[in-house]
Amino acid sequence: MLRSMWSGVSGMQAHQIALDIESNNIANVNTVGFKYSRASFVDMLSQIKLIATSPYKNGLGGQNDFSIGLGVGIDATTKVFSQGNTQNTDVKTDLAIEGEGFFVISPDRGTTRNFTRNGEFLFDADGNLVTTGGYLVQGWVKNDLENASKMSDSDFFKVDNTGPLQNIRIDPGMVMPARASSKISMRANLNAGRHVDQTGDIFALDSSSKTASDGVNPVYDSKSRLTQMAEDVGSLFNGDGDAFLLNENQGIWVSYKTAEMKNEIFASDQTNTIGLNDTEISFTNDSGISGVSSLVAAQNAINAVKDKTGIEAYLDGGLLRLENRNELDGDEKVKNIRVTSSGTGAFANFVEGDADITSFRYRYTKSLSPDSSTGQFRTTEDLRALIQYDANMIKDPYMNYSDTTASVSVTVNKYGMFEILNKDNGDDEKQNLNIFVSAYASENVTNNVLFKDTMKALNTASLIEGGVSTSTSKMTHATHTSSIDIVDSLGTKHTLRLEFYKSGGAEWSFRAIVPEPSELYGSSPTRPNIFEGGRLRFNSDGSLAGMNPPVLQFDPKNGSNAPQRIDLSFGTNGGFGGLTSVDKISETYAISQDGYQAGDLLDVRFDSNGSLLGAFSNGRTLALAQVALANFANNTGLQSEGGNVFSQTGNSGQAMIGAANTGRRGGVSGSKLEMSNVDLSRSLTQLIVVQRGFQANSKAVTTSDQILNTLLNLKQ
Repeated sequence: MLRSMWSGVSGMQAHQIALDIESNNIANVNTVGFKYSRASFVDMLSQIKLIATSPYKNGLGGQNDFSIGLGVGIDATTKVFSQGNTQNTDVKTDLAIEGEGFFVISPDRGTTRNFTRNGEFLFDADGNLVTTGGYLVQGWVKNDLENASKMSDSDFFKVDNTGPLQNIRIDPGMVMPARASSKISMRANLNAGRHVDQTGDIFALDSSSKTASDGVNPVYDSKSRLTQMAEDVGSLFNGDGDAFLLNENQGIWVSYKTAEMKNEIFASDQTNTIGLNDTEISFTNDSGISGVSSLVAAQNAINAVKDKTGIEAYLDGGLLRLENRNELDGDEKVKNIRVTSSGTGAFANFVEGDADITSFRYRYTKSLSPDSSTGQFRTTEDLRALIQYDANMIKDPYMNYSDTTASVSVTVNKYGMFEILNKDNGDDEKQNLNIFVSAYASENVTNNVLFKDTMKALNTASLIEGGVSTSTSKMTHATHTSSIDIVDSLGTKHTLRLEFYKSGGAEWSFRAIVPEPSELYGSSPTRPNIFEGGRLRFNSDGSLAGMNPPVLQFDPKNGSNAPQRIDLSFGTNGGFGGLTSVDKISETYAISQDGYQAGDLLDVRFDSNGSLLGAFSNGRTLALAQVALANFANNTGLQSEGGNVFSQTGNSGQAMIGAANTGRRGGVSGSKLEMSNVDLSRSLTQLIVVQRGFQANSKAVTTSDQILNTLLNLKQ
């Protein structure tokens, strides 16, 4: 038999196998995750007639071997694991590998492991993540969902992938338990400017001595339930939002009555002198020559310096009556009536030390311990108490005054106004007052116009005993408010309201309010749902300098865990990442808390690390599981099992299993599938080449057949 015929037959057989392989490639052009194969042709063992010889040193040169090939064979079908194109899908459980790696799947719940590039996954009736062929997808599952309330935000997106592989199963009825709020974070600015647009009425004050004056511990009116708390007047604003910005010793005079003094004037033709309000007054008058009486001359002399003393003289029968309506701005030289040096001549009845004091000076001080004996005040309660005391002393100098028996009450009403009421004290005498406010100013102290104008609204010609009250214009404080819902351990929401108000030059106070019957620890027994006295201090550049308290303790009063500790994360000292106070509108940029209600699982999707993320009805997203990837030392050594499934062999090496994007494992993309890597143009071209090869080998068989036929014909 001719060797050429067998060579042709082997060539036809090899090309038939190559044709089968290319046909299979073309058939799987749309198979997800399919990797095309190629036939590896090798020549058959040759028949050696003569072996090759080396050159002789003193003779013939070397000769090649004399061998005849016996045909061709295929010793392997090699899979080409090049990356296939990825295609977007509308299925959230679809997954595509971009790079090296295989999904790990199992037909027997993890006992046997197989591998695939096909990421067409879905959930079965039991919540198992499976392939379309029913293989269970392997990976790692977050088994501590019940401890989600103790997880940090970063742990929500982590799955422990250091443990053994598991079947990925997600309970379709999964419920995320509630997590109680433990921290409130806030970024905001509190306006430090001279003018603010966000203001609120200052805290009310009653006329009793029980009102707190420290600005921290509030008192609540049992009837109106209004907060009564003293505030630093220097940090307040008028009704238009313009800051008073009181400096040391700036203030006002409040006159409660017109000062009066009446005396007889003697006729004298000598020099007549008197000192009134530190101003020396003198005149000489010979009534016989001038025709002007000493009484009229004295009146004229006093009225000539009214702008220096504030005192005006009147003739009252045969007496000289002095009045000071206390309407001039200035210092003590223009207030009240004080005889500062004894009179001579016509003024002989006026003795040094005589005085009628009806106007009182009130000066602001930044001192924490103002001196009431000198009319110094710092807080609204200091000023209220001073005005009330002096008004009562003017009305009845002989009254044994105390706050509780005051017939003139001074309050700060719910509209943020100082209000004076002249109550009827029950006797037959009607003791009316007339109120006039003017500015205190001196060589060293300037007039604070805003504060004076606000207080001047008290002015009334007659504050009638038993009549209506008189009040100042509104006083306000700069405010800012933010609210956020916090959650208790049962998942119940409670709205926490944070109210900030300016309480000093670079200081703000805040209160926290929760709906009743909830309580905040450290609050007043009469208003347990309101925590007062929070303090914020800012540096000269507007950064936060400190705060107190850093924690609120909350009792929802509904059977949930209590007390619930809530950290107030308002920024770091010296930083600008939380609360700031610069000359800019008060505004909350961001406010958040870390609690959430219980939630049902609504939807799932994969991220780029192969983590299966669950979206819950409470708005939270949690990594429920993570798909494992495997790679091999030799991918082409894997055994194809059909159905896009591979198994490990001795030549593939052991599976190296880990998470996506680690080691040599690639990433994954959700809602995508990897298409077949078959190049149809290449495969069709290769099909033609294989076909021609088959035809050529068939020619070798027919040619050999003709030669055999010729040999047979030789016998004839």
